[in-house]
Amino acid sequence: RQSHNFLFPMDAGTKNTVQKIPLLTVRAGPRDGEAWINRLKEEYSALIKFIEINKEQDNDWFRIESNKNGTKWFGKCWHIHNLVRYEFDLQFDIPVTYPETAPEIELPELDGKTAKMYRGGKICLTVHFHPLW
Repeated sequence: RQSHNFLFPMDAGTKNTVQKIPLLTVRAGPRDGEAWINRLKEEYSALIKFIEINKEQDNDWFRIESNKNGTKWFGKCWHIHNLVRYEFDLQFDIPVTYPETAPEIELPELDGKTAKMYRGGKICLTVHFHPLW
């Protein structure tokens, strides 16, 4: 059986970090009632662990929270370049067909500023643009 990791190759450090994050086992989306609540609990646990790992590695770069039913997420992300901190609003909606359909991450302030952004500040996440996170 051949691995499909060639699409997003991981360095050893990234792989080590990913292995520390709890796996999501509940396959449910916003239309799935109680199963969705259980999925949200897993999502929050994974996010909390990821944030803890980032802080331990002095790699803290985002804050995020959701609305009550977990379908709208919002927060801030930042990047420091030449000792200048660039901070952006971050938002996305969970598609009704999640987890089969990935959310479209938006940085609205960057709308139209780069070819890697779609209308509304949505980030292009296809193979030609490997995300850093």
